[in-house]
Amino acid sequence: MDTATTIFTPSTTYVLSDLNVPVQRELPWGDQECDAFVVILDPELMSKKVAEEISLSLVRLHTDWIETMGKKAEFLHDLIDTTSVSVRRQDKVGDGSPMTAWHEDRQRMSDILEYLRLGGHGASRNKLIVVIGPEEVRSELVQGLRRVTISA
Repeated sequence: MDTATTIFTPSTTYVLSDLNVPVQRELPWGDQECDAFVVILDPELMSKKVAEEISLSLVRLHTDWIETMGKKAEFLHDLIDTTSVSVRRQDKVGDGSPMTAWHEDRQRMSDILEYLRLGGHGASRNKLIVVIGPEEVRSELVQGLRRVTISA
């Protein structure tokens, strides 16, 4: 994992990563289950190849929920579902392993941060956040998440 930031709060551990999704052994929670979010802040970076790599990496993790946000969120969500079937994590799309959701309406940083602070649909205290965007925007998300989790 090239670029990652970990934020610990009393109730949740967040790991924010760039395009390189960490493997299970690189995560601070080890083999425990996690929820994952893909925040698409620069949809131009979400090529089919990038989407395929992210999808495969996420469904290989011990994820309960995978949620996508921003432009192209539905595109990535659909690919995650079909990848789950192709790696035999589920028999058919919709079986719910992992559960998935997309949120194309969440594009503003404040909306994204509030949703992440609330934890999304999943109940895991471990949250992996993959950020698709330039480093300065990823840094803004990290700083914003620190602010909203500390003030909560």
